[in-house]
Amino acid sequence: MSINLKILVLLLLNLTIPLAKTNELREANMRIYCNEFVPYGIRTHIVITIERLPVKSRITILLSASDYLLAFFEVGNVAKEMPPKFEKTSSISNELSFFGIKTKIKPDYEDGYYASLVATFWSARNTFLTLLGRLKSIRIYEVKEVLPIEVILPQHCSPQLIMPTCSDPQNPKQVLITRGFLINALFLENCNLPINGVYNWSVRDAVGLTQFASYSTNTPYLNIRPFAMRFPTSYELWRDLYVLQVEGKLNGLYFAARCYLKLIMGQVEAVILGGKSRRAQQSEQLWINGSLSYDSSKRTTDIQFSKYNWNCYSYDDSRNPFCHRNISSVAVFSIPANALKNNCRYIFRLQVTRDDNPTISSRKVQVVTVIKNKTLQVTIECVRNCQKDYFIPNAEVHLFARCLNCGNQNVVCKWYIDGQFVVANHDFLIHIRTSSNATRIRVLLSSDDGRTGRKSKTLIKNLGPTGGKCSIYPKEGNEAVTAFFPCCQNFVSSNNPIEFWYFVGPVLIGTCVDCTCEVFLPITNIIKVVICDALYACHTSWINVKINALKNVPLDVPNLLAKGLLHRYLQNVQSITQHISKPESGMIILKNFTTIHPQSRSSLARLANLTLTLAHRLYPEGQKKDTLLTMVVQKMNDNFEAIYLDDDVNFLAEPPFRSIRLACLEVYEVMKRLCKRTPRPPWPIYNKYYQAYTTDKLDQTLLEKLVAKTEKNEKIVVPWAFWLNSTWETERLYRHLNYSRGNIYRSGVGEKRKITPSKVTLNVQCFKTFPKKKIRVHTSDKIHLVIITPAVFKDILGTNKGRVCLKVVSIIQQLHWWYPLEKKPSSLIVSVRIYQNEDNLPVPISLNHSHIKYKTINTYNKDTFFKSNITSARSDNNRKAGIYVDCTREGKLQTFRTVRIYRIMLMEHTMLAVHFTKATHKLQVVLTLRNKPLFRQISRSKCTVPAKTKGKTLLLLNNCHNAQRAYMAVRICSNVTIRNSPKTPVKNGPAEFTFAFQIRSCDHWSYDSRPDKQHWLQYGCYPAMTLSVKSGIRCICDVLGTYTNYLYYIPSIEVPGCVYSEAQLNYFVLVFYSIIFLLIPLWIIWLYFYRNRFPSKTIFIPEFERKDKSTGELHDLLISLRTGGRLNSGTTASLKLVLFGPSDDERVIRVKQDPEHPFLNANSTLFLWIRTRDIRIPTKVIVSHDNAGRFPSWFLRRIEVNDIQTFETQVFLARQFVAKRKLLLTSALIYKRGDVRFFDKWRKRFCLNFEMLWINWSLWQPVTGNWRETSQFPRITRAKRFCVFISKQFVIYTTCATYFGLTTTESLQLFRDKFLDYKDLLVLTIFCCVLDIIFQVMFRTIYWKCS
Repeated sequence: MSINLKILVLLLLNLTIPLAKTNELREANMRIYCNEFVPYGIRTHIVITIERLPVKSRITILLSASDYLLAFFEVGNVAKEMPPKFEKTSSISNELSFFGIKTKIKPDYEDGYYASLVATFWSARNTFLTLLGRLKSIRIYEVKEVLPIEVILPQHCSPQLIMPTCSDPQNPKQVLITRGFLINALFLENCNLPINGVYNWSVRDAVGLTQFASYSTNTPYLNIRPFAMRFPTSYELWRDLYVLQVEGKLNGLYFAARCYLKLIMGQVEAVILGGKSRRAQQSEQLWINGSLSYDSSKRTTDIQFSKYNWNCYSYDDSRNPFCHRNISSVAVFSIPANALKNNCRYIFRLQVTRDDNPTISSRKVQVVTVIKNKTLQVTIECVRNCQKDYFIPNAEVHLFARCLNCGNQNVVCKWYIDGQFVVANHDFLIHIRTSSNATRIRVLLSSDDGRTGRKSKTLIKNLGPTGGKCSIYPKEGNEAVTAFFPCCQNFVSSNNPIEFWYFVGPVLIGTCVDCTCEVFLPITNIIKVVICDALYACHTSWINVKINALKNVPLDVPNLLAKGLLHRYLQNVQSITQHISKPESGMIILKNFTTIHPQSRSSLARLANLTLTLAHRLYPEGQKKDTLLTMVVQKMNDNFEAIYLDDDVNFLAEPPFRSIRLACLEVYEVMKRLCKRTPRPPWPIYNKYYQAYTTDKLDQTLLEKLVAKTEKNEKIVVPWAFWLNSTWETERLYRHLNYSRGNIYRSGVGEKRKITPSKVTLNVQCFKTFPKKKIRVHTSDKIHLVIITPAVFKDILGTNKGRVCLKVVSIIQQLHWWYPLEKKPSSLIVSVRIYQNEDNLPVPISLNHSHIKYKTINTYNKDTFFKSNITSARSDNNRKAGIYVDCTREGKLQTFRTVRIYRIMLMEHTMLAVHFTKATHKLQVVLTLRNKPLFRQISRSKCTVPAKTKGKTLLLLNNCHNAQRAYMAVRICSNVTIRNSPKTPVKNGPAEFTFAFQIRSCDHWSYDSRPDKQHWLQYGCYPAMTLSVKSGIRCICDVLGTYTNYLYYIPSIEVPGCVYSEAQLNYFVLVFYSIIFLLIPLWIIWLYFYRNRFPSKTIFIPEFERKDKSTGELHDLLISLRTGGRLNSGTTASLKLVLFGPSDDERVIRVKQDPEHPFLNANSTLFLWIRTRDIRIPTKVIVSHDNAGRFPSWFLRRIEVNDIQTFETQVFLARQFVAKRKLLLTSALIYKRGDVRFFDKWRKRFCLNFEMLWINWSLWQPVTGNWRETSQFPRITRAKRFCVFISKQFVIYTTCATYFGLTTTESLQLFRDKFLDYKDLLVLTIFCCVLDIIFQVMFRTIYWKCS
């Protein structure tokens, strides 16, 4: 047979089998027989017949009336036969006669099978019996037969009892096993019977054959506790399907009703501690832990599973005796050390199964890699919003890193999100809002002994239920009277079951998992529906409805409690309370309030709303109102205890119940104010109460004892017992609001009992193309707003094409600032990353052509200021700024001329905000940096503070890279300048004002530094110029990285006003300068007469030409010898000069002097005049002396030989001491008339000129006369030199006087710490040097023209 033919045969068989099964359903030919008239409350027989029993198929048979399930079973190919049992008969008519069933129509067949049932009808609404046969194959096939019946009621009144919300057996009421529910039974005919009686309730299987539990009540309603209906059924078809039956007898009349329930049990989840994979050290014992596996249908305190099925596999070490199938059946087991091989992988598989339902199971696998190195066993535990590795985008994720083998070692824990380090803490709280469906979280642990460990977890986004729609019936009704039935259908989720929560405004009015929820509504036109899955991932929908206002007070309100209609009663009370204002009316309405027993979340929400309504509506304040409030709060506390008893202690932290939490917090504040205004009991009773309160021993028993003591004293007038009751109920409410495992998810009431861990919020947005508009990112924690322009993307990535992602991380953590509490900065951090494929930002990136703006809504860590009880310490208009120091300043202005100056030190790139909270008059204000404001600046300032102001803010930004002094000047606003203002007192004065200095700063983190050098930098980010920070502090950043900001108040320093007095003439300075300028001319005259001639001597040597050898023209030569101005530059010896002619002829000149009276002294000139024919220029000179006298050595500066006839001069530069040796001088410096040349090199000339200038500045040379001559000033007397000095001093004085100007009131305001600022010194030096050069040129020009 070919392959194609085999395939064809198989297809034909698959198509034939369903047809054969369908034929069996039709061939069964099922029929139902019953008397047409059946008695009320009496057992009667019903027969089901089948012509041919199915063999190959399984047929489900359901026999039911409108509120009665008679049979529900399967026949045919079944593993276990179900009742009723079919028996074969040859005459079905005889069998019907045997059971007393009379029918008008004969049976269709006589030979077949029959099954008899016994039924009891309690309602006249049962008018039909429906027999349904169903077969499931490729599709569902059904056959249906309907038999009309009539229930014969007794002649007297019959109290028919019904449970309308769950009486339909074909549509049973769906109930979560984790939720409690209230079942009400209503009488169709009351027959004048009292409602209170004995009602016997029983929980049975689907058809009522087996009873599982029984209850007895005095009222026709029953509260079923959560987890109370976990009963095993005999057959799989009946699993989780139960009937709740109530029976009773009043005044001899019997009644009964049935309620059909379908329990939703939830799922089971296998959990292996350590995750999907981990590493284990070979030398340590390996623990495999599955104790965290759970069954949703059980309480957390129950044993979850009776058996844990563990299997172990290894492809690397398959023969290891410690790794095999069925390795363990307990939750936790261990493998000895060194039992597993190094570098081998072992797969451990855990399978858990629900104890009473083997079809519900879960399986998890963990891969363990064995290594030799020491490692830390790390596991990431899910605390909240991470079950099954799912997370809800709008809720907080709480993870905890646990080390299993750290011992007592100190461990450092670091958390990473998609590779970015965020916080270092064992607890990790994060809000995730990302376009991606998965977020990778990694934790790295390191201990002091060098061991490390890491763990990763990938969280999948849980979008919650989707699809479906909601409706309500009826669409219109009356307030608190009409029963409405909201219905939501066709919602799907990956985490079933789905639950529907119905809200009107913030008040929860009901919850359901199907369409059987009955609610009573206040006046509204819309209902909010929150659809949540098992992990509280929610979707919100809205239903339109029309509610008519309640016109009259319903008369049956007190009877609603007797009927068990608690929610209807609470809504009626709420609606009536909206229209009352006196406590007496409230006492009447709540007359039967103490008999209620609320247990649900919706009743808690209604009670909180009722408490707030009473607190706001009732007037005046008094004991009656307080009694009502305490009574309602007591029921709220009882409601809390009922919910916490159901093992749901963290429900207030879930998204659907946030409005309930806020309402309860408001009720708590109301009760606190109530307790404060109530008188305390006597000291002995109060002391016992307080001691029990402080030691956490306060309970209901102790309270009752204290109340009994107060009631013994009959003379008590003050309501001490009421104080005890109200305070105790307030304390109970406080405990309930703060009740949570580990006190992690508290509601924020009272003192913190544990430090809140760091919190992280992740926001990721990815764009297929570069955005063309501004992007505004609101972080999920509602703290930061980040604004990114398209220019930022191009600035970072260098392109504007392709895919791009924007990641914003908001972090709340302790920054360990060194600041004291008074200046405690923010603990709020925001990090911005931009990338295309992967986030790998190593260092902050500077933005050259763009900037990032962000705003922090809350700039402070609330935990820091909680204990200070200063709730408004960080507002703009607070009366007392600061915690330990009052930073506010108050000032007064008596006159228009009065000016107040205040200053602070403003750090780099920070902002000063001046908050004026009071001003009786209009003020004129100016803010300056570095220098105090001048009076003309204050007078011209356009910045004003209005009169009678309560909030005015002025800003000053320091953009410098260093700290600067900031000044603020305040005066009464006037158009007249300060100097011209009158000194008379101000009208309606004095002018008073109050202000505070607020510092704002924006910082960014230095990633580019070494890890131990990283710190916050105050440049790169700066505060924006926004007046108020009520909505948040705004920052502008020129770098891409991590930012924070903070603000605090700082005390100001008032500058004394005496330095701003008017400029006055100082007579002492005037007299001093007058004397100086009188002495200077006298000094010049004295120098002119006594120090105006150079020491010189001229010697004429007669008949010098007689000894000439040549016969040429006779020339006159004037030879000058100049000594230096140094110490001992003169000589006591006689000199000898030898001159050489053109033909090397020598001529000797001798100069004799008395050693005791020498004339050749220091700084003098000796002129020798000779007439000769032999000596011509150029020539050579030899100088020597005879070593006579005490100081024969002398300093020769230079020798000049002048030829008078040829106007030539030859200069011989010596500049050295002439000792015993002879000094031969030669020179090429020959000048003719009109020649201008420079001696030496430029460096030497510069040194000489600088020396001349310096001694002129210092007045040293004019006094001593020891100035070395130069080529420019070879003949300058001491008087002339002194005149040069005086001229230069006048240049300096004039320049300084011109630069600083006339001394005025404003010039006196400039405060100087130094005599001269370095900038002033530099400017003055430049000006004086330029002017000195100009005067120097003028002196030279005059000298040359006059010489």
